Amino acid sequence: MIIQTSIVNEKNDASRLTLLSEDELANELLTNKPSRILFAEIVRRYQKQVYYHVRNLLVSHDDADDATQNTLIKIWQHAEQFKGESKLRTWIYRIATNESINLLRKRKPSIDFNEAQPEMADMIASDVYLSGDDISLKLQRAICYLPFKQKLVFFLRYFEDLSYEEIADLTSTSESALRASYHHAVKKLEIYLGVLG
Repeated sequence: MIIQTSIVNEKNDASRLTLLSEDELANELLTNKPSRILFAEIVRRYQKQVYYHVRNLLVSHDDADDATQNTLIKIWQHAEQFKGESKLRTWIYRIATNESINLLRKRKPSIDFNEAQPEMADMIASDVYLSGDDISLKLQRAICYLPFKQKLVFFLRYFEDLSYEEIADLTSTSESALRASYHHAVKKLEIYLGVLG
């Protein structure tokens, strides 16, 4: 009987968590000891977003899969470090971005994050997991010619629709510098798309 009651309570708790807003879920993480059920809800909500975020940064499906798994493990291991000073999504994206950078440094020790990574553009053409029309594939290839910081800001602002304030919190960069990075990224993409077109 005790086991049945426990299972019913877990199902009720899981159902309750699915109804919470992001702010309410963040508050749940702040006020309660992280539980398996709470972690399962975070994974359910954010796993796909994390995967596409790191996939945009890393290009490779296998690398993105590894970075996503590492991110989810870090969220579980460091859940008590979430202080609510940023949105939950921003905190998760910061972990995911750091995991992407760590993976790049591990696989390419000589990588210069201030330089473009054109070899990633070549990976797009041969990646069986990528699909899309010609225009979206050209855009993805063009983005590979941006330095990492510009690429990150462009993805977060254009695709993820994060505010400059959220991106500033995520990257520890001023909003004015982020606006400049985004502007430069857009201008470069216009040039690259013209060349690739």
